[in-house]
Amino acid sequence: MLRLARGVPLSWVWLAILFVTTRRQRSAGRLGSRRLQREHSTNLRRLRTEPARVLVSSLFWLDDRRWWPYVPVFATVVVPAERRLGTGRWLLVGSAAHVIGTYVGQGHLRLRIRTGRAPSRLVNVRDVGVSYYVLGVAGALSGYVPTAWRARTQMIVTGALAANAVARPTATEVGHLTAFTVGLAASTTAPDRDCKPYPPDDWPSAKPRP
Repeated sequence: MLRLARGVPLSWVWLAILFVTTRRQRSAGRLGSRRLQREHSTNLRRLRTEPARVLVSSLFWLDDRRWWPYVPVFATVVVPAERRLGTGRWLLVGSAAHVIGTYVGQGHLRLRIRTGRAPSRLVNVRDVGVSYYVLGVAGALSGYVPTAWRARTQMIVTGALAANAVARPTATEVGHLTAFTVGLAASTTAPDRDCKPYPPDDWPSAKPRP
């Protein structure tokens, strides 16, 4: 466990904070949980009045009250990405994907509202969670996939996200595609791509080193 935690301080701290905030949502009940989510949402209303606060705070709340499904996501994507990119680059790529994905997705929603294709009440929609950040670092992590599989892996994931955005043109799906694309652009400058392949050799199922 200590070997897995070494070199990835922010990933595990973030996951621990999400555990605490999820417990708070559960203790608040359904209505209280929705109030907390709206308070920290990166929706059009909040982005207009207090963008800096919600862009940060939305990263520490989940869009449901279940924490455990995110543990494998962190173990297989977020942690390996921080280990390979380095904490500073990981933070930069993830934050850029989160911010850009948020504004592109909400800009898309604003356009749909103005053209009458979405109801105006969605300006105050609940919009919290880690997905844009996670997809951003996942896009960067794809740069560590072995060369023989790298391009096709990136194309398959991008194609799946694009198809989803076309089939369900919501702010969230457009934001997902945007966030992954931001990470994909960063993958071309990822350090030591040939020395630290992904999938990693040091996953928990790997044989312990002597």
